[in-house]
Amino acid sequence: MANVEFFKQQAKNLLKDYNSRVFNEEEGFYEYTPRFFHDIDFIVDTFGVNEDGSFTLMNAQHVVARLSGFYKWNELIKASEPMLEIGRLLLTNREAYQRRQGIFTNMVESLIVEDWKSYESQYLGNFDDEAKLEVFKKVFIEQDIPSKYKAPKISIDFSDDMNAQDMLKQIMKSKNLTAEKAILSSITQKNCVTILSTGWAGIAVSLWGHDDPDREFERLDNPIVEIKLSKDKIRLLEIVMEKEDVALEEAILYFMIFTLESLGYHI
Repeated sequence: MANVEFFKQQAKNLLKDYNSRVFNEEEGFYEYTPRFFHDIDFIVDTFGVNEDGSFTLMNAQHVVARLSGFYKWNELIKASEPMLEIGRLLLTNREAYQRRQGIFTNMVESLIVEDWKSYESQYLGNFDDEAKLEVFKKVFIEQDIPSKYKAPKISIDFSDDMNAQDMLKQIMKSKNLTAEKAILSSITQKNCVTILSTGWAGIAVSLWGHDDPDREFERLDNPIVEIKLSKDKIRLLEIVMEKEDVALEEAILYFMIFTLESLGYHI
């Protein structure tokens, strides 16, 4: 289990990385040589740190608390051991989680924290801290895929669904991905939580393109797309299929519509 000393050390490490900054006169910005927080540029930008001003240990403690899922440092130091352990896992897995989700944005302080908070409020209202820790490990940390696990390949036929073909083409173009990878990149924990919390994914899918009704929808070169689903992708699809009472193909479109929203498309 993590304790407060762990977070105190992380704050000191963050301050050391911040103090490594050197102003690049030629380019006009600060450069860092971090040893601990390799995305220090992202942190400085996201938290609105004034690089020409002071950044104290207290400031670093606040940032560490936020990246660990706490509102402020005082909340962190009063937290239970299970919640401190969740905080440690949130902090140490944030970069890997973002890479896994394929989302990099300074619109949120930490994607894994945002997704966890949404999941916690949606499903774990009556759980104690120990139970929350176990759920967090299962849902957000463990990759429960045995080494011999072979992802099943399934075929999705979009031949008769021009909305779906156009939606997929837009994701493919925006992310420069194949049809298969565009679908897989959409099946994320974040989109799953959004689908369940909003409840209107089906309406959004049916209204796709309503903002520009004269635009000609784009077609896929091959409307039958084969995809290999890992166990975590299957789990997310099954959650949406059960909660929204839809078939697999429709569940995939639900994930795609919120990926399109994140890319700036009007839904």
